[in-house]
Amino acid sequence: VSVIICSYNRPETISKTIDSIIEQKCNFPYEIIIGDDKSTEDVREILLSYQKKYPKQIILLFHEKNIGLGANWASCIKISRGEYIAGCDNDDFWHNKDKLRLQVEFLEKNPEYGMVHTDYIELNRKTQVQISKIIHTISYKGPLIKVIFNGNFKCCNSSVMYRRLVIIEHVFLNDYISFQFPLQDWYTWVSISKYTKFHCLPFSTTTVGIDSESITRPTDYENIIKRFSKEKFVYRFLCEKFPEDLNYNENVYDLHVNHILLNLAYNKIDYKAAKKYSIIGEKLGSRSLKTKFAH
Repeated sequence: VSVIICSYNRPETISKTIDSIIEQKCNFPYEIIIGDDKSTEDVREILLSYQKKYPKQIILLFHEKNIGLGANWASCIKISRGEYIAGCDNDDFWHNKDKLRLQVEFLEKNPEYGMVHTDYIELNRKTQVQISKIIHTISYKGPLIKVIFNGNFKCCNSSVMYRRLVIIEHVFLNDYISFQFPLQDWYTWVSISKYTKFHCLPFSTTTVGIDSESITRPTDYENIIKRFSKEKFVYRFLCEKFPEDLNYNENVYDLHVNHILLNLAYNKIDYKAAKKYSIIGEKLGSRSLKTKFAH
């Protein structure tokens, strides 16, 4: 197994992430590849100290400029040697020491599956409140590629294990790097779901750290606009890659982003912004109650 950690800052959590991987109980070898996207010096010192302690197991890939999460992940995949690929985000950790072993056992017995994930726990770092996410009971209607594309697929990225051959054959890693895709999970799930089966094991393995703000939970209007302008390119890219399954609709995408901005305005009790995004939403065709009430 190759375990990949995409590192960018977070000196307060990276050690727990690495320790939870080191503590895995396995009867097979596994390497830990850490791609650092030009973090601060204190983070790099932490990573170097771990490599010094575990020189045969930890491989460091230091980028001299910030290339983004997707490109960082793809760069790590390209140097990986494992038959299976797992990952753990640098603000998450594995609370189940048998995670790797149990997922490998499943993939070894079920060659028709190319991806396996598990239930997980969300941990609010500020309040320390934990919420168990039981997702193995969820059933999806329609082709999985459309379910994932529409954002209805429930999965924690740090709980996933892939069959490496599926990634190599069906995910164009060079696109991640040359176009600097902002995320590594959604695009990969869409791309491989057409060619392989997914399975969720009925137990929890991963704790996901939830902060007040992150790359997937921006709390600033401009950060949301910036993030989704990048993802819009990936959205169109996928539609062009799978034209028989996915349809590019710019209005639907813009409406989705505007809905997120309007929700943020409500959360902030920002009347001026709420009115602004309600007007934009109406022009895009929104009929939601939030759009109407914002006036």
